[in-house]
Amino acid sequence: MIKTITLYGCLVLLLCAGKTYAQTDSVTYPLDPLTAKEMQRVVQILKDSKTTTGKDIFNIINLKEPPKREVLAYKPGTPFRREAFTSFYDYSKNGVTEAVVDLNTNKVVSVKNIPNVIGMGLEADSVASDIVKKDKNWVAALKKRGISIDSVTHRSVFTGDLGIGPIGHREQLVIARRKKNNVDIEGLMAYTDFTTGKILKIVDEGNSFSGMVDLNYFNKDSVKEVESAPKPLIITQPEGHNFQLKGHEITWQNWKMRFGVDNREGLVIYNVRYVDNGKERSVMYRGSMPEMVVPYGSPDLFQAAYNFFDAGEYRLGQGTAQSLSPGADAPENAAYVPAILHTENGVPFQVDRAVAVYEEYGGVLWRHGTVSRRATNLCIKYYTMIENYDYAFTWKFHQDGTIDVDVELTGIVEVKGVHRINEMDAPDKDDLSYQGHTFGTLVHPHVEAINHQHFFVFRLDMDIDGANNNAVEEMNSKLVPPGPQNPYGNAFYVDATKFKTEQEAQREVNYESARNWHIMNNNEMNDLGQHVGYMLMPGAQAKTFVPEGSSLLKKASFLNHQVWVTQYHDDEIYPAGKYPASNKVYDGLATWTAQDRDIDNNDIVVWYVAGITHIVRPEEWPIMSVHHMGFTLMPFGFFSSNPTFGITNPAFIKKEFKNVDKKQAGSDIDHQ
Repeated sequence: MIKTITLYGCLVLLLCAGKTYAQTDSVTYPLDPLTAKEMQRVVQILKDSKTTTGKDIFNIINLKEPPKREVLAYKPGTPFRREAFTSFYDYSKNGVTEAVVDLNTNKVVSVKNIPNVIGMGLEADSVASDIVKKDKNWVAALKKRGISIDSVTHRSVFTGDLGIGPIGHREQLVIARRKKNNVDIEGLMAYTDFTTGKILKIVDEGNSFSGMVDLNYFNKDSVKEVESAPKPLIITQPEGHNFQLKGHEITWQNWKMRFGVDNREGLVIYNVRYVDNGKERSVMYRGSMPEMVVPYGSPDLFQAAYNFFDAGEYRLGQGTAQSLSPGADAPENAAYVPAILHTENGVPFQVDRAVAVYEEYGGVLWRHGTVSRRATNLCIKYYTMIENYDYAFTWKFHQDGTIDVDVELTGIVEVKGVHRINEMDAPDKDDLSYQGHTFGTLVHPHVEAINHQHFFVFRLDMDIDGANNNAVEEMNSKLVPPGPQNPYGNAFYVDATKFKTEQEAQREVNYESARNWHIMNNNEMNDLGQHVGYMLMPGAQAKTFVPEGSSLLKKASFLNHQVWVTQYHDDEIYPAGKYPASNKVYDGLATWTAQDRDIDNNDIVVWYVAGITHIVRPEEWPIMSVHHMGFTLMPFGFFSSNPTFGITNPAFIKKEFKNVDKKQAGSDIDHQ
């Protein structure tokens, strides 16, 4: 019996072990991410050319993607442009410096200084503690609360437009918390200028909560496994994967695509094509999530500043990308691909299991009566951790041409200390509230989880049967007014409005009219005379509570609308601009669309802002169960009929169906 169990266990491990692909130094396609050797070469070229001084801190070292027209014209085996984009910062200098390095010639081809810009969050910002510890007024403010300076740690956030320091200085708002405790000392903050190394102003709100709390904060080393595990549910593919993974290219069923991990954007999907009756048809040139913001709903200064632009300020790759846990983050049949990122001093490092590629059971593909087909999906998944939150982004490709984008939210919710210990308690006079309403949910005595929202901006460079001649029309379902043309009151129709310019295409989700957006090719038709296209179908949504004219909305102008359409431009990637952490620097979607460019019969980009309002439940403490949100890109006229009609079920299912049908037939005879 022992031998049998051991052999079975070994067999399970062999069948379930996901393959990890080794990182190579070969580059075979213009959009392949930079290799470790290329990153090293970039840093050396910058040093040798005296472009960097040795004191510079790298925000980004990324592939500078070639112009789209060059990539689309590329033929395998021919030479291609290979450049790196770098952005670096020196505390002693004003602004950020950008440089482009040509890796084919090993030369710096451009250098640009952008004044009054502070770049992104840096490990070097840990200097906060050193600065405030030297300030006697800060020490005294803590002492007034019975807290010694040696018993606290400090954290900080960018002040954005709430700052009081000179524009271009690296100013942050600093707050203290007791060591080995994860509740901030409320009501005490310091505007701190990291450029000069001085506190500019201390904000002391007096009687806010500053007690010590044993809040049961999540600690991976103290997780108690008291629940018994469920019986094994093991996903295996004994005959191997159905997809082919070659470098950063994936071929699966009728799909072809590429992917990469960007230091700033995280997972990027490239060159998505569907092979339709032997013909390769383009669907999307580039899909990514280049910006997100998390506004918090408590009216105190720190939470007002606590609006992370997680991609633009903290990056979704460098320092935040997480290796996936086999069997949990991705199923046992997943294949894993590493990613090369870099430290702030420009040294490359590898995240071993940065991307998971796997097939999943997709339920029923289609069914009628007893005739049914099994669906299989291809998934490409990536995880990143931004401070207390963990986010997963999964692109799911279906056999019928549908693309689902799924976002997972988990991790630890943001909390603050309060005086009350029970939800039935009225808000304390020294805690923030409005007409008896608090700004969060009590998840532990003295611990309130703050109301907040998450907004994810997806950039979808759709190329429906080609990069040009694309357009977007909005589709709203409407009731025919009751009367002679609708005598029974049941008739409704779809009203389609095509957008001509960028200003027209700034739109909101409307579930009452089943509003969708048809992204189509003006010149290509299917067999039924319909424009070939894809439908953008929104998922669960949220509207921002941030009022017009607020400092956040100036920076996050993309929150003004949930759908935008722009004319394609190589440099328009980041919807809040390149450096949103900088004070009073505005760029992005609102600026670009002010040009009101033509988007009909053009190369276009669709922007979808997915949002969720998070009113925290007590069940989400000390760690939050995964919450899903997302959207769908579904063929609408792209095919003339169901492209999966001729698909067959796997052989083992056919065999089982045959046996079931025989039993069912016998059962029917007996019943008769």
